[in-house]
Amino acid sequence: MAEQVNQRIELMINELEQMRRTNLFDDEEIRDISRKRKEFEYKLQRRVKHKEDFVQYLSYELALLEEISLRREQAKLSEKKNDIEYAIAKRLNKVFKQFIYRFQNDVEIYFEYVKFCKSVGFEQAISTIIGQMLQIHGDKPKMWQLASKWERIEQEDLATAKQFLLKGIHRHPESAVLYLELFEIELLLFHKAESPEDKEKQIKIADVVWRNGVKNVNDLTFLFKLCDLCLKYDADKAITDGIKQEIWSKRDQQEIWPYIAAKELEGTHWEEIEEFADNDSFYPKQLRNFISVYEEALLKFPDQNLCTKYIHDLLGVTDSICNDNQKIDAVKQAWLFGHEHGLLTNEMYEFGIDLLKLEDESQEQLVEILDAASKTNPQLVCIWKEKLLLNKSDDKKMLSILQEASKVLKSDDALTLWNLTTDYINSPNTLKTLHKRFQNCENVVVLAIKPKLLQKVYDHNGLKAARELYEDLIRTPPTQLEVHQIMIDIERAQEKMNVKNIRKYYECAIQHHGSEDISIWMDYMKFEMDSGNIQAPSTLYRRAIATLKKEFVDEFIKLHTLAKLK
Repeated sequence: MAEQVNQRIELMINELEQMRRTNLFDDEEIRDISRKRKEFEYKLQRRVKHKEDFVQYLSYELALLEEISLRREQAKLSEKKNDIEYAIAKRLNKVFKQFIYRFQNDVEIYFEYVKFCKSVGFEQAISTIIGQMLQIHGDKPKMWQLASKWERIEQEDLATAKQFLLKGIHRHPESAVLYLELFEIELLLFHKAESPEDKEKQIKIADVVWRNGVKNVNDLTFLFKLCDLCLKYDADKAITDGIKQEIWSKRDQQEIWPYIAAKELEGTHWEEIEEFADNDSFYPKQLRNFISVYEEALLKFPDQNLCTKYIHDLLGVTDSICNDNQKIDAVKQAWLFGHEHGLLTNEMYEFGIDLLKLEDESQEQLVEILDAASKTNPQLVCIWKEKLLLNKSDDKKMLSILQEASKVLKSDDALTLWNLTTDYINSPNTLKTLHKRFQNCENVVVLAIKPKLLQKVYDHNGLKAARELYEDLIRTPPTQLEVHQIMIDIERAQEKMNVKNIRKYYECAIQHHGSEDISIWMDYMKFEMDSGNIQAPSTLYRRAIATLKKEFVDEFIKLHTLAKLK
């Protein structure tokens, strides 16, 4: 192995010497290049070849070529390119061949090899590489497409490109990518044809290609791409009309309609849609056709996702089609259509309600829409939320809406409405009613509003009402630590603090949370110290050690020690 490596290194001596003579690299850099190449060569001579060794060697040499090119440009040097760059390229070519031989099943290597050959001017070798690739990977349609693209784009050889595709289709008669590539070539040949006879002949060939493709490829996306190619290359009208007719014949499939609608916006018209187009609409013709296609589609396929796409596509309509006012009006019409037919998602309802409010719709119309939506889509929390906000000045109405919504909404959604209602209710009597509703609510998740409800009752009904509510709340588990902390803060905020009550609240908090929460013990101890009860903190410290779970004890001791130092 060492002998082979040394032979290879000797072959590089002239190349390294020329690097030194042209001052592209100094002596230290050349020694480093030689050392690294020796390491790579040893790795490639190992009995077990690793893909990563080839990748690293090739990456290093390609980077070296880039560095040489950069230094030549900076120094304005051009001599000895054959001795340096060409020598590196030849060696890289050999390494690539070894790489492919060892890892023939790795498709990416062929792509990288082709890119390399193109970058260093070895175009003649590419046809051989592609031929080798197809022998091994001819079972993959993409490989035939790659071969065809190379000949068509890089070599500008449409005839050879076409032959690759015909061979590929023979092996893969159901490959959409090969039919599309072949159809594109036939359209290019049609435009290159000079005589009317040749053009007519090419039209017939292109027609046969797409029709055979449709017979063998049962995929609507394939049809759409065929139509797009026709429009891109301005194909003969007969071919374009034939493909459009084929698309229309499949209108019993939902995906057809958004495509036709999009094409109407682009100016490609289906005469068949005129039977349901609204000619009295004040929108521009393209937008009018677009709306008509989507509304007809939604009547045939009442689907929320399709309705959402309709509205999104309208929002994307360009200024060249209509002005802003027309677009907004069209979006509103689409939203109302979806609302009337029960096709709006929760997100679309939120969007539409915001739009209606921006448009300053009358409250009467908004209420009518929300009432209808809450009946047809009772699970949409945004509808109930808007109903609450519209009635935030009427506490009784809010409670009525909350009660109605709580019967149909999921737990988290119901909690959202309880929070919202609690925020806006200000009447002491209504708060009492809300509390009664809260007591009778069977939804356990709603218990999460306990802290907010307690604070609200204190703010509007006073200390006595808050104490009564606290006693009621702690009898219904679970009780959040925040409930106890709010009640403690309320008592401590009084002009004459009731120490007895505060101790009772701390004891309740410890009873519910003392085994897992360190903060409540620390707060309790500080309160007793501030109150002048010097003996109590020591007692509480021992209780905490005994009550806390093992995993919290060390942290508690640490915090207690730090507190004492302060």
